[in-house]
Amino acid sequence: MRPDLRTTVDWLRAQGLPPLPVAPAQDPTRYPARHRDGRPKCLPDGTFVPAFTGKNPSFLDSRGIPHLIRHTPYQHRLPTETELQTWFAHPDNGIGTLGGWQSLVWIDVDVKLFESPMACEQRMATWLHQYPLLRQTFTERTHSGGWRLAVRVQDKTFTNFSLDGVGGHHGGEALGQGRFTVLAPTLGPSGNAYVNLQRVPPIWVERLESIGLYPVSGRRHRHPSGQPRHLREPHPAQPGVLRLEDLATAKAQAVLHGESPLASRSHSLTYALREFYGWENWATQNRVPMSGKAEDLARAAGAALGIDAERVERILESIPDPARCTPAAVFVGGEASAWKRVWKLDRGLYRALCPTAIRASIRAAAQRNYQVLADGQSWHRPSAAIQVSDAHEPVPSAAQRQTFVRQAREILASTHQLGVGTVTSDRATGQTRMAVQGQTYRIAAEGQHLTVQARGRGAILQAQGERITSDSLTLADLHRFDAEVRRLQNHRALATQLSSSPSLER
Repeated sequence: MRPDLRTTVDWLRAQGLPPLPVAPAQDPTRYPARHRDGRPKCLPDGTFVPAFTGKNPSFLDSRGIPHLIRHTPYQHRLPTETELQTWFAHPDNGIGTLGGWQSLVWIDVDVKLFESPMACEQRMATWLHQYPLLRQTFTERTHSGGWRLAVRVQDKTFTNFSLDGVGGHHGGEALGQGRFTVLAPTLGPSGNAYVNLQRVPPIWVERLESIGLYPVSGRRHRHPSGQPRHLREPHPAQPGVLRLEDLATAKAQAVLHGESPLASRSHSLTYALREFYGWENWATQNRVPMSGKAEDLARAAGAALGIDAERVERILESIPDPARCTPAAVFVGGEASAWKRVWKLDRGLYRALCPTAIRASIRAAAQRNYQVLADGQSWHRPSAAIQVSDAHEPVPSAAQRQTFVRQAREILASTHQLGVGTVTSDRATGQTRMAVQGQTYRIAAEGQHLTVQARGRGAILQAQGERITSDSLTLADLHRFDAEVRRLQNHRALATQLSSSPSLER
Protein backbone atom coordinates (compact mmCIF):
# COMPACT_ATOMS: atom_id res chain seq x y z
CA MET A 1 0.00 0.00 0.00
CA ARG A 2 1.25 3.49 -0.82
CA PRO A 3 2.49 5.38 2.27
CA ASP A 4 0.11 8.32 1.70
CA LEU A 5 -2.84 5.93 1.43
CA ARG A 6 -1.66 4.09 4.55
CA THR A 7 -1.76 7.40 6.46
CA THR A 8 -5.45 7.89 5.57
CA VAL A 9 -6.29 4.23 6.25
CA ASP A 10 -4.67 4.39 9.69
CA TRP A 11 -6.48 7.63 10.56
CA LEU A 12 -9.87 6.22 9.52
CA ARG A 13 -9.31 3.05 11.54
CA ALA A 14 -8.22 5.08 14.57
CA GLN A 15 -11.51 7.00 14.31
CA GLY A 16 -13.52 3.77 13.96
CA LEU A 17 -14.45 4.51 10.33
CA PRO A 18 -14.42 2.05 7.40
CA PRO A 19 -11.68 2.69 4.79
CA LEU A 20 -13.13 1.92 1.34
CA PRO A 21 -11.31 2.04 -2.02
CA VAL A 22 -12.04 4.20 -5.07
CA ALA A 23 -10.99 3.04 -8.52
CA PRO A 24 -10.09 5.69 -11.12
CA ALA A 25 -12.84 6.62 -13.60
CA GLN A 26 -13.11 4.05 -16.42
CA ASP A 27 -14.23 4.26 -20.05
CA PRO A 28 -18.04 3.76 -19.95
CA THR A 29 -18.01 2.04 -23.35
CA ARG A 30 -15.90 -0.73 -21.77
CA TYR A 31 -17.46 -0.61 -18.30
CA PRO A 32 -21.02 0.75 -18.45
CA ALA A 33 -23.41 0.69 -15.51
CA ARG A 34 -25.97 -2.06 -15.98
CA HIS A 35 -29.62 -2.76 -15.22
CA ARG A 36 -30.52 -5.81 -13.16
CA ASP A 37 -31.14 -7.79 -16.35
CA GLY A 38 -27.61 -7.02 -17.56
CA ARG A 39 -28.49 -4.36 -20.14
CA PRO A 40 -26.16 -1.32 -20.20
CA LYS A 41 -27.66 1.89 -18.82
CA CYS A 42 -27.81 4.77 -21.32
CA LEU A 43 -28.68 8.44 -21.20
CA PRO A 44 -31.42 9.76 -23.54
CA ASP A 45 -28.74 10.71 -26.10
CA GLY A 46 -27.44 7.13 -26.17
CA THR A 47 -24.32 7.80 -24.07
CA PHE A 48 -23.42 4.98 -21.72
CA VAL A 49 -23.68 5.65 -17.98
CA PRO A 50 -20.28 4.89 -16.39
CA ALA A 51 -20.04 2.16 -13.77
CA PHE A 52 -16.77 3.57 -12.44
CA THR A 53 -16.95 7.32 -11.91
CA GLY A 54 -13.85 7.83 -9.78
CA LYS A 55 -16.21 8.73 -6.92
CA ASN A 56 -17.91 5.42 -6.02
CA PRO A 57 -16.73 2.46 -3.89
CA SER A 58 -14.66 0.31 -6.26
CA PHE A 59 -11.11 -0.91 -6.83
CA LEU A 60 -8.62 -2.08 -9.41
CA ASP A 61 -7.32 -5.54 -8.64
CA SER A 62 -3.62 -6.41 -8.94
CA ARG A 63 -4.14 -6.97 -12.70
CA GLY A 64 -5.79 -3.57 -13.18
CA ILE A 65 -9.34 -4.92 -13.65
CA PRO A 66 -12.00 -2.74 -11.97
CA HIS A 67 -14.57 -4.12 -9.53
CA LEU A 68 -17.53 -2.44 -7.84
CA ILE A 69 -18.06 -2.77 -4.08
CA ARG A 70 -21.46 -3.03 -2.45
CA HIS A 71 -20.84 -0.69 0.47
CA THR A 72 -24.02 -1.41 2.46
CA PRO A 73 -22.35 -4.05 4.71
CA TYR A 74 -19.76 -1.48 5.80
CA GLN A 75 -22.46 0.70 7.31
CA HIS A 76 -22.43 -1.85 10.15
CA ARG A 77 -18.95 -3.39 10.18
CA LEU A 78 -15.35 -2.42 9.46
CA PRO A 79 -13.38 -4.03 6.62
CA THR A 80 -11.06 -6.91 7.47
CA GLU A 81 -7.28 -6.71 6.99
CA THR A 82 -7.61 -9.16 4.08
CA GLU A 83 -10.15 -6.91 2.37
CA LEU A 84 -7.90 -3.88 2.82
CA GLN A 85 -4.92 -5.72 1.33
CA THR A 86 -7.02 -6.74 -1.69
CA TRP A 87 -8.53 -3.32 -2.22
CA PHE A 88 -5.34 -1.30 -2.00
CA ALA A 89 -2.94 -3.67 -3.78
CA HIS A 90 -3.08 -1.57 -6.98
CA PRO A 91 -1.27 1.79 -6.57
CA ASP A 92 -3.86 3.74 -8.60
CA ASN A 93 -6.71 3.12 -6.17
CA GLY A 94 -7.91 6.03 -4.04
CA ILE A 95 -9.76 6.00 -0.74
CA GLY A 96 -13.01 7.14 0.88
CA THR A 97 -15.38 6.30 3.72
CA LEU A 98 -19.03 6.45 4.79
CA GLY A 99 -21.05 8.92 6.82
CA GLY A 100 -23.32 7.88 9.65
CA TRP A 101 -20.73 6.10 11.81
CA GLN A 102 -20.87 7.58 15.33
CA SER A 103 -23.15 10.36 13.99
CA LEU A 104 -20.49 11.44 11.46
CA VAL A 105 -21.57 13.89 8.73
CA TRP A 106 -19.37 14.95 5.80
CA ILE A 107 -20.04 18.56 4.77
CA ASP A 108 -19.45 18.77 1.03
CA VAL A 109 -19.28 22.37 -0.24
CA ASP A 110 -19.60 22.02 -4.03
CA VAL A 111 -17.82 24.71 -6.06
CA LYS A 112 -20.13 24.01 -9.04
CA LEU A 113 -23.07 25.42 -7.06
CA PHE A 114 -21.47 28.88 -6.83
CA GLU A 115 -21.18 31.57 -9.48
CA SER A 116 -17.42 31.07 -9.68
CA PRO A 117 -14.55 29.43 -7.79
CA MET A 118 -13.75 32.87 -6.35
CA ALA A 119 -17.32 33.24 -5.06
CA CYS A 120 -17.02 29.83 -3.37
CA GLU A 121 -13.71 30.81 -1.74
CA GLN A 122 -15.09 34.10 -0.46
CA ARG A 123 -18.21 32.43 0.95
CA MET A 124 -16.08 29.78 2.68
CA ALA A 125 -13.84 32.45 4.23
CA THR A 126 -16.90 34.25 5.61
CA TRP A 127 -18.40 31.02 6.95
CA LEU A 128 -15.19 29.96 8.71
CA HIS A 129 -14.88 33.44 10.19
CA GLN A 130 -18.46 33.30 11.51
CA TYR A 131 -18.01 29.80 12.99
CA PRO A 132 -14.37 29.54 14.17
CA LEU A 133 -15.09 26.18 15.81
CA LEU A 134 -15.03 24.70 12.30
CA ARG A 135 -11.34 25.56 12.04
CA GLN A 136 -10.72 22.80 14.61
CA THR A 137 -12.22 19.97 12.58
CA PHE A 138 -11.16 17.65 9.76
CA THR A 139 -10.77 19.69 6.55
CA GLU A 140 -9.90 18.83 2.94
CA ARG A 141 -10.04 20.39 -0.53
CA THR A 142 -11.77 18.32 -3.21
CA HIS A 143 -10.30 17.61 -6.63
CA SER A 144 -12.64 20.17 -8.24
CA GLY A 145 -11.76 22.99 -5.84
CA GLY A 146 -14.58 22.47 -3.32
CA TRP A 147 -14.31 21.86 0.41
CA ARG A 148 -15.01 18.87 2.66
CA LEU A 149 -15.32 19.11 6.44
CA ALA A 150 -16.28 16.41 8.94
CA VAL A 151 -18.46 16.94 12.03
CA ARG A 152 -20.40 14.69 14.37
CA VAL A 153 -24.04 15.80 14.65
CA GLN A 154 -26.52 14.92 17.37
CA ASP A 155 -29.58 15.80 15.28
CA LYS A 156 -29.45 15.75 11.45
CA THR A 157 -32.73 16.22 9.59
CA PHE A 158 -31.73 17.37 6.10
CA THR A 159 -29.07 16.78 3.44
CA ASN A 160 -29.06 19.64 0.93
CA PHE A 161 -27.91 22.76 2.72
CA SER A 162 -27.62 26.50 2.29
CA LEU A 163 -25.05 28.77 3.92
CA ASP A 164 -27.46 31.70 3.63
CA GLY A 165 -30.38 30.70 5.85
CA VAL A 166 -33.46 28.52 5.26
CA GLY A 167 -34.40 28.54 1.60
CA GLY A 168 -31.14 30.19 0.56
CA HIS A 169 -28.69 29.35 -2.20
CA HIS A 170 -27.91 25.62 -2.42
CA GLY A 171 -24.28 25.26 -1.34
CA GLY A 172 -23.74 21.53 -0.99
CA GLU A 173 -24.70 18.37 0.87
CA ALA A 174 -24.37 17.07 4.42
CA LEU A 175 -23.56 13.40 3.77
CA GLY A 176 -24.78 11.19 6.60
CA GLN A 177 -25.92 7.61 7.00
CA GLY A 178 -24.81 5.37 4.14
CA ARG A 179 -23.39 8.20 2.01
CA PHE A 180 -19.93 7.73 0.52
CA THR A 181 -17.27 10.45 0.43
CA VAL A 182 -13.87 10.49 -1.30
CA LEU A 183 -10.79 11.54 0.67
CA ALA A 184 -7.17 12.58 0.09
CA PRO A 185 -4.88 11.53 -1.50
CA THR A 186 -7.29 10.20 -4.17
CA LEU A 187 -6.74 11.49 -7.69
CA GLY A 188 -10.11 12.84 -8.88
CA PRO A 189 -11.69 12.63 -12.37
CA SER A 190 -10.44 16.18 -13.05
CA GLY A 191 -6.84 14.97 -12.80
CA ASN A 192 -6.33 16.87 -9.54
CA ALA A 193 -5.90 15.16 -6.18
CA TYR A 194 -7.96 15.64 -3.03
CA VAL A 195 -5.76 17.49 -0.52
CA ASN A 196 -5.90 17.19 3.25
CA LEU A 197 -5.50 20.46 5.18
CA GLN A 198 -5.86 19.02 8.68
CA ARG A 199 -6.50 15.40 9.59
CA VAL A 200 -7.93 15.70 13.11
CA PRO A 201 -10.91 14.15 14.96
CA PRO A 202 -14.24 15.67 13.85
CA ILE A 203 -15.83 18.12 16.28
CA TRP A 204 -19.29 17.55 17.81
CA VAL A 205 -22.20 19.92 17.13
CA GLU A 206 -25.80 19.74 18.30
CA ARG A 207 -27.41 20.51 14.94
CA LEU A 208 -26.29 21.59 11.50
CA GLU A 209 -28.02 24.92 12.10
CA SER A 210 -25.65 25.60 15.00
CA ILE A 211 -22.77 25.89 12.50
CA GLY A 212 -24.66 27.92 9.92
CA LEU A 213 -26.06 25.17 7.67
CA TYR A 214 -29.77 25.40 6.81
CA PRO A 215 -32.19 23.29 4.76
CA VAL A 216 -32.88 24.21 1.15
CA SER A 217 -36.62 24.71 1.50
CA GLY A 218 -37.55 23.72 -2.04
CA ARG A 219 -36.55 20.15 -1.28
CA ARG A 220 -37.50 19.81 2.33
CA HIS A 221 -40.83 21.56 2.59
CA ARG A 222 -42.57 21.25 -0.78
CA HIS A 223 -44.18 18.60 -2.91
CA PRO A 224 -42.72 17.92 -6.35
CA SER A 225 -45.76 19.82 -7.63
CA GLY A 226 -44.55 22.92 -5.80
CA GLN A 227 -47.39 22.84 -3.27
CA PRO A 228 -46.43 23.13 0.41
CA ARG A 229 -46.12 19.80 2.19
CA HIS A 230 -48.06 18.95 5.29
CA LEU A 231 -45.38 18.25 7.87
CA ARG A 232 -46.55 16.26 10.87
CA GLU A 233 -46.71 17.97 14.26
CA PRO A 234 -45.29 15.48 16.80
CA HIS A 235 -47.55 14.61 19.71
CA PRO A 236 -46.22 15.66 23.13
CA ALA A 237 -44.21 13.23 25.22
CA GLN A 238 -45.84 11.73 28.31
CA PRO A 239 -43.95 10.82 31.50
CA GLY A 240 -43.16 7.11 31.55
CA VAL A 241 -44.28 6.61 27.94
CA LEU A 242 -41.84 6.51 25.02
CA ARG A 243 -42.73 7.96 21.63
CA LEU A 244 -42.32 5.51 18.75
CA GLU A 245 -40.63 8.12 16.55
CA ASP A 246 -38.02 8.81 19.26
CA LEU A 247 -36.99 5.15 19.36
CA ALA A 248 -36.42 4.94 15.61
CA THR A 249 -33.05 5.52 13.93
CA ALA A 250 -32.00 9.02 12.89
CA LYS A 251 -32.49 7.96 9.27
CA ALA A 252 -36.13 6.95 9.91
CA GLN A 253 -36.71 10.19 11.82
CA ALA A 254 -35.31 12.12 8.84
CA VAL A 255 -37.92 10.45 6.63
CA LEU A 256 -40.60 11.83 8.96
CA HIS A 257 -39.20 15.31 8.18
CA GLY A 258 -39.44 14.79 4.42
CA GLU A 259 -35.87 13.64 3.74
CA SER A 260 -35.14 10.71 1.41
CA PRO A 261 -31.81 9.15 2.52
CA LEU A 262 -32.14 6.07 0.27
CA ALA A 263 -32.27 5.62 -3.51
CA SER A 264 -35.90 6.75 -3.83
CA ARG A 265 -38.69 8.16 -1.70
CA SER A 266 -40.48 4.80 -1.79
CA HIS A 267 -37.38 2.98 -0.56
CA SER A 268 -36.93 5.53 2.22
CA LEU A 269 -40.55 5.20 3.33
CA THR A 270 -40.35 1.39 3.26
CA TYR A 271 -37.21 1.50 5.41
CA ALA A 272 -38.86 3.84 7.93
CA LEU A 273 -42.02 1.72 8.05
CA ARG A 274 -40.04 -1.44 8.82
CA GLU A 275 -38.17 0.44 11.55
CA PHE A 276 -41.44 1.69 13.08
CA TYR A 277 -42.97 -1.80 12.94
CA GLY A 278 -39.81 -3.23 14.52
CA TRP A 279 -39.94 -0.90 17.52
CA GLU A 280 -43.68 -1.45 17.86
CA ASN A 281 -43.05 -5.21 18.08
CA TRP A 282 -40.11 -4.83 20.45
CA ALA A 283 -42.01 -2.53 22.83
CA THR A 284 -44.94 -4.94 22.94
CA GLN A 285 -42.69 -7.93 23.64
CA ASN A 286 -40.85 -6.10 26.43
CA ARG A 287 -43.94 -4.40 27.90
CA VAL A 288 -42.47 -0.95 27.33
CA PRO A 289 -45.20 1.75 27.34
CA MET A 290 -45.18 3.49 23.97
CA SER A 291 -47.29 6.04 22.12
CA GLY A 292 -47.72 6.28 18.37
CA LYS A 293 -48.48 3.70 15.69
CA ALA A 294 -46.24 2.56 12.87
CA GLU A 295 -48.83 3.00 10.15
CA ASP A 296 -49.80 6.49 11.33
CA LEU A 297 -46.15 7.54 11.30
CA ALA A 298 -45.70 6.02 7.84
CA ARG A 299 -48.64 7.98 6.46
CA ALA A 300 -47.25 11.18 7.99
CA ALA A 301 -43.83 10.41 6.49
CA GLY A 302 -45.41 9.75 3.11
CA ALA A 303 -47.12 13.14 3.24
CA ALA A 304 -43.84 14.83 4.19
CA LEU A 305 -42.08 13.09 1.29
CA GLY A 306 -44.79 14.16 -1.15
CA ILE A 307 -45.82 10.56 -1.97
CA ASP A 308 -49.36 10.07 -3.24
CA ALA A 309 -51.68 8.69 -0.52
CA GLU A 310 -52.61 5.66 -2.64
CA ARG A 311 -48.92 4.87 -3.16
CA VAL A 312 -48.39 5.09 0.61
CA GLU A 313 -51.14 2.53 1.17
CA ARG A 314 -49.55 0.20 -1.39
CA ILE A 315 -46.25 0.49 0.46
CA LEU A 316 -48.05 -0.37 3.71
CA GLU A 317 -49.53 -3.45 2.05
CA SER A 318 -46.13 -4.46 0.63
CA ILE A 319 -44.77 -5.49 4.05
CA PRO A 320 -45.67 -9.21 4.07
CA ASP A 321 -45.49 -9.82 7.82
CA PRO A 322 -45.12 -6.68 10.00
CA ALA A 323 -44.91 -8.84 13.14
CA ARG A 324 -41.53 -10.17 11.95
CA CYS A 325 -39.92 -6.72 11.60
CA THR A 326 -36.99 -5.97 13.91
CA PRO A 327 -35.62 -2.51 14.79
CA ALA A 328 -32.17 -1.72 13.40
CA ALA A 329 -30.74 -1.39 16.91
CA VAL A 330 -31.62 -5.01 17.75
CA PHE A 331 -30.52 -6.30 14.34
CA VAL A 332 -27.09 -4.68 14.70
CA GLY A 333 -26.41 -4.78 18.44
CA GLY A 334 -28.90 -7.18 20.01
CA GLU A 335 -31.27 -6.56 22.92
CA ALA A 336 -28.69 -4.56 24.85
CA SER A 337 -28.59 -1.98 22.04
CA ALA A 338 -32.36 -1.49 22.25
CA TRP A 339 -32.26 -1.03 26.02
CA LYS A 340 -29.49 1.54 25.64
CA ARG A 341 -31.91 3.48 23.46
CA VAL A 342 -34.50 3.33 26.24
CA TRP A 343 -31.88 4.55 28.73
CA LYS A 344 -31.19 7.61 26.61
CA LEU A 345 -34.89 8.49 26.44
CA ASP A 346 -36.17 7.61 29.94
CA ARG A 347 -33.89 6.54 32.80
CA GLY A 348 -36.85 5.64 35.00
CA LEU A 349 -38.26 3.17 32.48
CA TYR A 350 -34.80 1.70 31.95
CA ARG A 351 -34.32 1.10 35.68
CA ALA A 352 -37.82 -0.33 36.10
CA LEU A 353 -38.03 -2.59 33.05
CA CYS A 354 -34.58 -3.54 31.74
CA PRO A 355 -33.81 -7.16 32.74
CA THR A 356 -31.06 -7.47 35.34
CA ALA A 357 -28.87 -9.68 33.13
CA ILE A 358 -28.97 -7.19 30.25
CA ARG A 359 -28.19 -4.28 32.57
CA ALA A 360 -25.18 -6.20 33.86
CA SER A 361 -23.96 -6.98 30.33
CA ILE A 362 -24.36 -3.33 29.28
CA ARG A 363 -22.37 -2.17 32.29
CA ALA A 364 -19.61 -4.72 31.69
CA ALA A 365 -19.34 -3.92 27.97
CA ALA A 366 -19.29 -0.21 28.71
CA GLN A 367 -16.40 -0.61 31.13
CA ARG A 368 -14.43 -2.57 28.55
CA ASN A 369 -14.93 0.20 25.96
CA TYR A 370 -14.14 3.16 28.26
CA GLN A 371 -17.83 4.03 28.42
CA VAL A 372 -20.38 3.86 31.20
CA LEU A 373 -24.13 3.71 30.84
CA ALA A 374 -25.01 5.03 34.29
CA ASP A 375 -28.42 5.04 35.94
CA GLY A 376 -27.90 8.68 36.89
CA GLN A 377 -27.59 11.79 34.74
CA SER A 378 -24.73 12.27 32.32
CA TRP A 379 -22.43 15.24 32.87
CA HIS A 380 -22.59 16.89 29.46
CA ARG A 381 -25.69 15.70 27.60
CA PRO A 382 -28.45 13.26 28.56
CA SER A 383 -27.90 11.27 25.33
CA ALA A 384 -24.11 11.16 25.59
CA ALA A 385 -22.16 8.13 26.70
CA ILE A 386 -19.97 8.75 29.75
CA GLN A 387 -16.32 7.92 29.28
CA VAL A 388 -14.19 6.36 32.04
CA SER A 389 -10.64 5.13 32.20
CA ASP A 390 -9.45 1.53 32.30
CA ALA A 391 -8.64 0.64 35.90
CA HIS A 392 -5.80 -1.61 34.74
CA GLU A 393 -3.81 1.07 32.89
CA PRO A 394 -0.26 1.84 34.07
CA VAL A 395 0.03 4.93 36.26
CA PRO A 396 1.50 7.96 34.41
CA SER A 397 4.91 9.16 35.53
CA ALA A 398 5.53 12.47 37.32
CA ALA A 399 6.98 13.96 34.12
CA GLN A 400 3.92 12.89 32.14
CA ARG A 401 1.60 14.46 34.71
CA GLN A 402 3.53 17.75 34.54
CA THR A 403 3.23 17.67 30.73
CA PHE A 404 -0.52 17.14 31.12
CA VAL A 405 -0.78 20.29 33.29
CA ARG A 406 1.06 22.38 30.70
CA GLN A 407 -1.08 20.96 27.88
CA ALA A 408 -4.31 21.64 29.80
CA ARG A 409 -3.34 25.30 30.21
CA GLU A 410 -2.31 25.51 26.53
CA ILE A 411 -5.66 24.03 25.42
CA LEU A 412 -7.57 26.43 27.66
CA ALA A 413 -5.67 29.46 26.33
CA SER A 414 -5.92 28.38 22.70
CA THR A 415 -9.64 27.68 22.75
CA HIS A 416 -10.33 31.07 24.33
CA GLN A 417 -8.39 32.73 21.55
CA LEU A 418 -10.88 31.07 19.21
CA GLY A 419 -13.83 32.46 21.16
CA VAL A 420 -14.77 29.10 22.68
CA GLY A 421 -15.61 28.68 26.37
CA THR A 422 -16.50 31.16 29.10
CA VAL A 423 -14.69 33.93 30.95
CA THR A 424 -16.05 35.51 34.16
CA SER A 425 -14.62 37.90 36.74
CA ASP A 426 -15.14 37.74 40.50
CA ARG A 427 -15.49 41.31 41.75
CA ALA A 428 -14.77 40.29 45.32
CA THR A 429 -11.44 38.62 44.61
CA GLY A 430 -10.54 40.25 41.30
CA GLN A 431 -9.79 36.80 39.87
CA THR A 432 -10.68 35.86 36.30
CA ARG A 433 -12.22 32.45 35.77
CA MET A 434 -11.80 30.65 32.45
CA ALA A 435 -13.45 27.38 31.44
CA VAL A 436 -13.95 25.27 28.36
CA GLN A 437 -16.10 22.16 28.13
CA GLY A 438 -15.76 19.48 25.49
CA GLN A 439 -17.21 16.08 24.78
CA THR A 440 -15.18 14.33 27.50
CA TYR A 441 -13.32 16.92 29.55
CA ARG A 442 -13.91 20.25 31.26
CA ILE A 443 -10.90 22.49 31.94
CA ALA A 444 -11.26 25.44 34.33
CA ALA A 445 -8.75 27.88 35.79
CA GLU A 446 -9.03 30.64 38.37
CA GLY A 447 -5.75 32.44 38.78
CA GLN A 448 -3.08 29.77 39.25
CA HIS A 449 -5.60 27.10 40.29
CA LEU A 450 -6.36 24.56 37.51
CA THR A 451 -9.04 21.86 37.55
CA VAL A 452 -9.64 19.19 34.90
CA GLN A 453 -12.80 17.09 35.08
CA ALA A 454 -13.71 14.01 33.05
CA ARG A 455 -17.27 13.00 32.33
CA GLY A 456 -18.38 10.33 34.79
CA ARG A 457 -15.18 10.59 36.88
CA GLY A 458 -15.29 14.05 38.39
CA ALA A 459 -12.05 15.98 38.98
CA ILE A 460 -9.12 14.00 37.56
CA LEU A 461 -6.52 16.72 38.22
CA GLN A 462 -6.09 19.79 40.40
CA ALA A 463 -2.99 21.94 40.30
CA GLN A 464 -1.73 25.18 41.83
CA GLY A 465 0.65 26.65 39.30
CA GLU A 466 2.88 23.76 38.25
CA ARG A 467 2.33 21.90 41.54
CA ILE A 468 -0.18 19.04 41.28
CA THR A 469 -2.31 18.82 44.42
CA SER A 470 -4.36 15.77 43.39
CA ASP A 471 -4.86 13.62 40.33
CA SER A 472 -6.27 10.35 39.03
CA LEU A 473 -4.86 10.58 35.50
CA THR A 474 -4.59 7.64 33.10
CA LEU A 475 -2.49 7.13 30.00
CA ALA A 476 -5.67 7.53 27.95
CA ASP A 477 -6.08 11.06 29.35
CA LEU A 478 -2.49 11.87 28.38
CA HIS A 479 -2.96 10.57 24.83
CA ARG A 480 -6.18 12.56 24.35
CA PHE A 481 -4.67 15.83 25.56
CA ASP A 482 -1.57 15.30 23.46
CA ALA A 483 -3.78 14.73 20.39
CA GLU A 484 -5.79 17.87 21.22
CA VAL A 485 -2.64 20.00 21.44
CA ARG A 486 -1.50 18.67 18.05
CA ARG A 487 -4.94 19.46 16.61
CA LEU A 488 -4.76 23.04 17.88
CA GLN A 489 -1.28 23.39 16.41
CA ASN A 490 -2.61 22.13 13.07
CA HIS A 491 -5.48 24.58 13.36
CA ARG A 492 -3.09 27.48 13.84
CA ALA A 493 -1.13 26.35 10.79
CA LEU A 494 -4.39 26.15 8.79
CA ALA A 495 -5.47 29.59 9.98
CA THR A 496 -2.13 30.99 8.83
CA GLN A 497 -2.57 29.30 5.46
CA LEU A 498 -6.12 30.64 5.04
CA SER A 499 -5.23 34.17 6.07
CA SER A 500 -2.28 34.27 3.67
CA SER A 501 -4.22 32.85 0.70
CA PRO A 502 -5.17 35.61 -1.79
CA SER A 503 -8.22 33.60 -2.87
CA LEU A 504 -9.68 33.84 0.65
CA GLU A 505 -9.41 37.56 1.21
CA ARG A 506 -12.79 39.02 1.99
